Amino acid sequence: MNLFLFGLTCLAFIVHLLLMKQRTAKKIVEIIVLYLLAITVGFGAIIAGLFHIFNGPATAALIGWPAGSPFQYEVGVADLAFGMVALLGLFFRGNYWLAAILANGIFLIGCMIGHVRSLAESGNTAAYNIGPNIIISDLVVPLVLLGLYLVYAKMRD
Repeated sequence: MNLFLFGLTCLAFIVHLLLMKQRTAKKIVEIIVLYLLAITVGFGAIIAGLFHIFNGPATAALIGWPAGSPFQYEVGVADLAFGMVALLGLFFRGNYWLAAILANGIFLIGCMIGHVRSLAESGNTAAYNIGPNIIISDLVVPLVLLGLYLVYAKMRD
């Protein structure tokens, strides 16, 4: 799902950029941040949250973790919150984006550290513990979003 949403994000901003009449570097960066925040982070976190809340045992199995932990629900609610905050980025810009990017990025990079620890400590190679989908969604996207936001903020000044 993570790779699908990332691909959809790329397709959406490419189409948007092709349809734009006037392209400036600032507007291009803004559109890329907007789509990454709304689709990859927003919808991705909401979908992850719903899976953790309503399909916890199967989600735990995909991650390679034991089923039945009450933390599944708590992680699901956190994902829903981050997803809603990211989607609100459609209506708010500027420092709101920075807050959304930082909050979600800290959470996801923390999750990435947990996945790496699980790999190191127990050899957990489950598809949703370690692999391209997790590396992209929990590490690459937060870092790229932060970098792009910093470029966008510099262009705004």
